[in-house]
Amino acid sequence: MPLGLFKNDLPLSIAAYAGFRNESRLSARARVLRRDKPLWDGEGASEKLIGLLRLYSSHEVPGVTVKLDGLGVSAEAKTDAEGFVDFDLQIEETPLPLHSEWHEITLSLPEFDMADDEQAPILSPGTDGRLGVISDIDDTVIESGAHEFFSNWRRFLFEMPGDRLAVPGAADLFGQLGNPAGPSPDADPRRAFFYVSSSPWNLYGFLTEFKRLNDIPRGPMLLRDWGFNKETLGKSSHGAHKTDAISRILDFYPDLRFVLIGDDTQGDAEAFWHVARDHPGRVAATFIRMATGEVIAAEKQAALDSLRAAGVPVWTGPAFDAGHDMLSELGFDPAGETARVVDAAESRG
Repeated sequence: MPLGLFKNDLPLSIAAYAGFRNESRLSARARVLRRDKPLWDGEGASEKLIGLLRLYSSHEVPGVTVKLDGLGVSAEAKTDAEGFVDFDLQIEETPLPLHSEWHEITLSLPEFDMADDEQAPILSPGTDGRLGVISDIDDTVIESGAHEFFSNWRRFLFEMPGDRLAVPGAADLFGQLGNPAGPSPDADPRRAFFYVSSSPWNLYGFLTEFKRLNDIPRGPMLLRDWGFNKETLGKSSHGAHKTDAISRILDFYPDLRFVLIGDDTQGDAEAFWHVARDHPGRVAATFIRMATGEVIAAEKQAALDSLRAAGVPVWTGPAFDAGHDMLSELGFDPAGETARVVDAAESRG
């Protein structure tokens, strides 16, 4: 099976990413690539390696016009040097629903008749309890061991979405946060989920499939553009990306508060503190999984202490398997009201 990593005659394809809307604006992103479908075929180690190499060796196409139709609007924009196109559009004023809903927009390439149109899901967050959830992905939702690459290299090179393990308790915790009054009759939770990660956009489809297979709620993902520069390499860039991405979501939904969920591997605690400091009263609670062990680094401990001092409930622990105990400890009403700031919000870690 040929790699096909450097072909320039592959068909054009639109990578459609989940977007989101508020009462008056729509935010959507897509990417135009040259690629085969599917990206991998087969269960052998070599097929899996080839598939993952194809994910990372994207053939982005700049300067291509992408057309968006849906939610009462139609617009066109050209892809940038990395093949991305971003839409930030005014839409007809429409209140957000009580429980989260999904809509669809159509993305097309009007200059290329042979290219297939793609449907992109758009989230309308529910206003139930005025609460949403923003979660990290690596070592928060999916066991990646990103902080120990050399001892986990097989995981990165040969494991497909169905091979990877979910973080213990993550699906149960997310289910309780998303459906506080009990299981939803629909596949999606009543409350909205967003995901912020330092993983590259190349892994969007991989992560989407992993979440589906492991009952992790779907939601827009704000991933990262990777490059060999100081903006994307180094530990500090992880926290900066997450701070900016979370702040963008909070600014887009000024009437919602958010639970922030992360781990101790890529600056989540520090990012959560920066967000809480810059958006007073908007962070309902924070969950930090101690993926690297029970010892908390000094800078992370300082961030957690600052969160508590600001009245933000904080939980730390090795896995999200404490269920209702975690939520009640943080002051969540069993009926699903927004998190209360409570004096007893102490770390379990």
